[in-house]
Amino acid sequence: MKKRAAIAMGLAVMGLLAGCNRPNDDARAANPEKYDRDRAACAAQVNDYMKTRRRVDNSRRDVFSGEPDRFGQSALPTQMDDYSDAKATDRVMANCMETKGWPQPHGNWWDRIGR
Repeated sequence: MKKRAAIAMGLAVMGLLAGCNRPNDDARAANPEKYDRDRAACAAQVNDYMKTRRRVDNSRRDVFSGEPDRFGQSALPTQMDDYSDAKATDRVMANCMETKGWPQPHGNWWDRIGR
């Protein structure tokens, strides 16, 4: 009896969670030329921003170039910079596209940690 109740409760919870998904209305399909044009403009803006950011990071790294090597951590700063660049690029691109009227999909909160 308890097993049936547990199965029924599990199915009810799964049904409720399945109904929580938002319908996927893709606005890009309505006007793909405008989307491509806006995406290209945002990509150029992101590239300019990241070029400036990398230039600042490289000059900062040049000032302290001997310290990580002295402690045997020469690969760690590069890996951290690559991760930071990827997150920053995604964030700036999403913000640019949202300002142009293209809402970005919002994933689960655990996927957005660190953005």
